[in-house]
Amino acid sequence: MTVAAPANRVSPAVLAQEIGDQLRRAAAGEPDPVVVVTAEPDWPHEPQLVLTGDRRARVVACPSPLAIWQHLVTRPDGEVLILLTPLRTTELGDGIRSRIFRQRAITIEPWDVVLAAFGARNVEPALAAESWAGSALLEAMPAGGWPKLDAASVLSRDVALGRLAAARFGLDPTGPRAADLDVPTLLRWTRRPGAVDAFATLRAEERAGLGRWLTGRLHHPARAVIALIDAGHGPDALPLGLVCDAVWSSADQEAARAQGRIDPLLGAVRGDDDTIRRYAAACVETVTGMLADRDDQLRREAHGILDRAEELLTGLAATGCAGHSRILRTGFAHRLDRAAAALSAAASATGAPSATGAASASLDAELDSAVAAVAEHVLAVDEAAKVTRVRMARRLLRWLASHPAAADSVADGIHQQISDLGWVDRALAQVWAGDDMHAGLQAAYRDIHQQATRRRRAIDEAFAGRLAAWTTAGPGNDGDLLAIEQVRRRVVDPLIAARRPTLFIVLDGMSAAVAVELAAELRHQWDEYDPVAGGGPARRRAAVAALPTLTAVSRTSLFAGELREGNQVTERQMFTAGRWGERAVIFHKGPSRGGAGEVYADDLRDAVADPARLVAVVINTVDDTLAYGREGDEPGWQLGQIGFLRSLLDLARSAGRAVIITSDHGHVLDHGATARATTDALSARHRRGDTPPADGEMVLAGPRVVAPGHRIVALWDPALRYRPTRAGYHGGASLAEVTVPLLAFLPPNAANPPAGWAALGPQHPDWWQPARTAVPAVAAPTPAAPPRPAGGRQRRAPAPVEGEQPLFAVPTPTAAPPAAPAPTGADLVDALLTSNLYVEQRDAMPRRPADAKVAAALRALVEAGGVLPLAVLAQRAGEAPLRATGFVTTLQRVLNVDSYPVLSLTDQDRTVRLNQQLLREQFGLPGAGERR
Repeated sequence: MTVAAPANRVSPAVLAQEIGDQLRRAAAGEPDPVVVVTAEPDWPHEPQLVLTGDRRARVVACPSPLAIWQHLVTRPDGEVLILLTPLRTTELGDGIRSRIFRQRAITIEPWDVVLAAFGARNVEPALAAESWAGSALLEAMPAGGWPKLDAASVLSRDVALGRLAAARFGLDPTGPRAADLDVPTLLRWTRRPGAVDAFATLRAEERAGLGRWLTGRLHHPARAVIALIDAGHGPDALPLGLVCDAVWSSADQEAARAQGRIDPLLGAVRGDDDTIRRYAAACVETVTGMLADRDDQLRREAHGILDRAEELLTGLAATGCAGHSRILRTGFAHRLDRAAAALSAAASATGAPSATGAASASLDAELDSAVAAVAEHVLAVDEAAKVTRVRMARRLLRWLASHPAAADSVADGIHQQISDLGWVDRALAQVWAGDDMHAGLQAAYRDIHQQATRRRRAIDEAFAGRLAAWTTAGPGNDGDLLAIEQVRRRVVDPLIAARRPTLFIVLDGMSAAVAVELAAELRHQWDEYDPVAGGGPARRRAAVAALPTLTAVSRTSLFAGELREGNQVTERQMFTAGRWGERAVIFHKGPSRGGAGEVYADDLRDAVADPARLVAVVINTVDDTLAYGREGDEPGWQLGQIGFLRSLLDLARSAGRAVIITSDHGHVLDHGATARATTDALSARHRRGDTPPADGEMVLAGPRVVAPGHRIVALWDPALRYRPTRAGYHGGASLAEVTVPLLAFLPPNAANPPAGWAALGPQHPDWWQPARTAVPAVAAPTPAAPPRPAGGRQRRAPAPVEGEQPLFAVPTPTAAPPAAPAPTGADLVDALLTSNLYVEQRDAMPRRPADAKVAAALRALVEAGGVLPLAVLAQRAGEAPLRATGFVTTLQRVLNVDSYPVLSLTDQDRTVRLNQQLLREQFGLPGAGERR
């Protein structure tokens, strides 16, 4: 007995085209016929169909002859009727055949239609072997037909099934990206509402055929997805994959039991650990990409997947296995647990001097590893505040372990604040903000904050004594100490004399903590300089404020160039009198702001654009925040949070101006400050001195005190205040209040820096980053030079960003004996300059670089860990700034043998990087083959 093949399922596009063509060719026949089509009697579309030629027809499914008769009898006049039936012509009967179009049932041959749609003449045998494919392509054909092939006579299996898969899995089957069906697209498709259910309605032959094609193309992940769909768990493919990644990454008994509970959900891939692991890895990669995407909707979907994964973890009793997960929320919480325990243990050891060196090293290694694990989790980007606070707590412990001591003088104290303690204050503000939920982290932060604050208080107490003695004696032998009233004379006047276009910005109330954070952001677009280096070592500078540390005193003294009290009117008079240069102008809070739709006033914009004028701008955002607070609980300051500073700096850069950013005084933040009752308070942090000083107070008397009798009593203890609670305070004698940061910047690669200016390298203190740890050499021998890849570049890990090296570099354990110490920077450079290959490379240059300059540049790079700003490198090498880029280009031609990137320019040619290991290997220097 021969069983007839099942009737084809037809799409509206195919039916409209085929019947429209048939009626057009039979134009002389019946004007409104009844057309019977042998097809699957299912029509889930609109009953009215527009045929080619703009004729309209009604489509009805008729599973039996009786249904056909019913519609023949009841059909209204003037209607084209299309009846879909599984019956062949021979099964219709004479009565029906006599009343229908052409007296027969029309059969649509799938491959004829498909070939015509693709513009091909033949079907590839491999495609023809897929007996289901013709009907599927017929059904899925888009309204405009399949896209025509480019000069192809054969329709291949990959092209046809690729277009079909695109239609079934959510891509535009006619678009240029129809072939872009990849694993992430397939996995994301499973999350579309109704997508898996729609796939389940396809014929079994098509589902199986598409599954085979997808598995051949996308391998293990596709096989797992198809198995999950068949098992009824397709919509959970992505969240279940994240669960599998956690469970199959563990080898303990709990994980084995969890695998047994998950296996029944996996259908045909049950027990296939290799497929499960590869599918799970693909799910992690897909969701990671969704979380990092700029599309808000995609990120929301990713968080929904994470939520569902947590539900599955709980339902499958697999939560205990998720601690290893680098993407699940449970995994992130586990890493926070580990970090909290490590921070608490390290904090306890810091407070216990009896801890042995070996025990301390073990605690440090565990803490670095735990904090690195938090930072490496996929959710670290979304939980940036938590990660930052964990890192800051670790940094404070490293600072405490460095046994910081009080400065010996006021000058040393001011330098200590801008170079070290400002970073401490920045970290303290983050740790004080704490964690919203994690009790372990809260306890660790509290302990670390208390220890660091105690040490910080002792430093402030010692400084206050030195400040009192210095204030009484008056300025004398202060070394290179810069007083705020000297800033104009020592920093600004030389710029005015040299007719250097300058923008002078006063961020009222900016502390060293605010300054170091802003400078780190500004260095991405500006080169930082020491404006008073002269011929000495370059470093970031700060000035000592006038006393008391109030705006009326210290800012007026800054603009007047002498100690005095005043206000905005006084400051404007200094500019009117020409003390800041001819036609110099100052903008305060009101006049600098623009009207509706404007960031700043036209007068300010025009002044900055005029190179003949010095422009000073006062921005009060930080100081205002101390009084009134600000929205949100996040500590720290970003460039975009400080008024129109970002826009102003962009304007200055386009005008080629040098930029000085300074303050008038610093501030202390309210971290639970205690109110001290007094009747003679003149500010939140100083008073007249009607009564003798108590603990936390210091008498300040002398010519630098701008007050009646040149005497006040000021609080040096940051935890005390005289007046009601505010976000922060100033007026006192703590280092944070007395230190006035002085930042100087030039546009990148500026030619001819001002006389006496010196470019600055990285400015973070040593404890801000972990100490570099040498890694023992591996046992396997390594070639003297890197292998030369055929037809492509050697792959390598990206270099770290300047000043922000990888936060935690955990050594990889190895059984090999420790390697001999690597050569120092001087030894390495000396060995290079005497190597035959270097001499050969240097002598081949049309203009040979001076060995002394090469040596100075390379030693500076080695000392800086391999990364320096271009301007700093040029200065260290004794090269003119205007020729800095050309100098580095010459070095690259000498050092980058066979185009290997020993020396590279990054960050839009603003940063120079030296790959020391590649230098050793390329030139056969000592240490080649060792991992550093």
